Amino acid sequence: MKRTSLILMILLAALLMTAACSSRTYDSQALARIQVTGADGFGLLTLASDNQLIQAILGEESALLAEDDEAGLHRLFLREAALSSLVFTADQTNGLKNGDVIVVRADYDRKLAKEAGIRFRTTRFKYLVSGLKEAEVIDIKAGVKLQFSGYNGRGTASVSLSGDVDAFASGFNFVFTTSASALSNGDLVEVKILADNQFLTSKGKIARDTLMSFEVEGLPPLAEVDLFSQLVLIFDGVSDQGIVSLDTSRLPLEWVEGQGGGEIPVRFTALPSSGLSNGETIRVQAQVDQDWFAERGLKASLAWKEYQVSGLKDYPRNLDGMDLLPFFNKISSWLQDDLALRIEGNYWNRDYRTGLPVSRWDTRYQYGVQRLFYGYEQANRASNFLGVLYKVEVSGTCLEATPYQSAYEAGDRVSGTLYLLYVAEEVMYDRPDLDDFREIHLRFHGDAELDLVGRFKSQYGGEGIMIVDVQVPPEVAWSGS
Repeated sequence: MKRTSLILMILLAALLMTAACSSRTYDSQALARIQVTGADGFGLLTLASDNQLIQAILGEESALLAEDDEAGLHRLFLREAALSSLVFTADQTNGLKNGDVIVVRADYDRKLAKEAGIRFRTTRFKYLVSGLKEAEVIDIKAGVKLQFSGYNGRGTASVSLSGDVDAFASGFNFVFTTSASALSNGDLVEVKILADNQFLTSKGKIARDTLMSFEVEGLPPLAEVDLFSQLVLIFDGVSDQGIVSLDTSRLPLEWVEGQGGGEIPVRFTALPSSGLSNGETIRVQAQVDQDWFAERGLKASLAWKEYQVSGLKDYPRNLDGMDLLPFFNKISSWLQDDLALRIEGNYWNRDYRTGLPVSRWDTRYQYGVQRLFYGYEQANRASNFLGVLYKVEVSGTCLEATPYQSAYEAGDRVSGTLYLLYVAEEVMYDRPDLDDFREIHLRFHGDAELDLVGRFKSQYGGEGIMIVDVQVPPEVAWSGS
């Protein structure tokens, strides 16, 4: 530090020899900051102005000026700009070795220097390269390995580093010249290691491009899984018109539902799935995301399996393929009267809980069949019933209300959804036509479809009772918003 300060003072003295004069002469070589880095034969030379020295010179000159010397301050400003314009170039900057002689040139803004009253001498000088050490060779083969992960047939290769290769990893680029994925044990994987010697020699190291080959080993096999071992088929309905449903509840949840909103890895399809008869053979096909299973070390080879239909009731009378419109035509006028009675009785708003109507309304409504159920005793299909769930949307304006009894006041506007479930008893009891039934009555009403259906199935279902959904004819189906 003391030696540096001494050199700086000597340079300042040399550069300010003519301090009493209005012009200045500076030694360009003294204002250059030269640095050589790297290894012998791979040295890198960098050039820059010595800003610390320039600021020291300007500080010394500034100290000699009086505060009211405007001309001197202006001249000092111009000299700072002229000194800042100094640029150094060399005839060679890289690939240097000890003993090389480098020619350095200094250039500057001559017009600005003239206005500032300064001159530069030694604008061309030589610099001798020295002090570079011999580069140490890095053994790439000792520091590069491949690691294999995954499973046999679906393995992946990744580079593992150690030693100097790891310590100077920024100086290497690793390129796989063969595939690094979908690997099997015994495959050969080649990786080319490219060395950035400009970086490495700046650290005193050197390396050569190397091609290495590795044999894949240690990948475990995929475990075989049977997709169908816990799949349950449920056959329902009447023989010749039976349907099948697939119960996947015993399978791992992530197989059939996916995780985190991802795709479901297994989907089952039964063909045919309807119009089934006892003794018929159906095929269940599995659509499998093999990549998803392979990531978890699994493999599903069996993609389909055949099953024999059984358990369907052999009874000729059913609703499959039957014309349901005669039934609805028969109950049409009766239904309209009944609906009007229910709406007038406030079934659709909160006042229905009061018993007798305590409010009177101007109403508009629309209705349609939401769901249709056919139920029967499995041991006696003649003991059956037809459940018809109507959805009714009502909007009304309160015309009159009983104070303190009604939940409303005159002028209130209310909209509501009403579900009415009618049950026709012993359909087709005498002939195979749906409009042949004993009687029909309203059995359930409410404002929640699922609750209504649940109560219906709870009361009418039970052991030995089968309740199936029936397709609603479009002519009577609910078509509102």
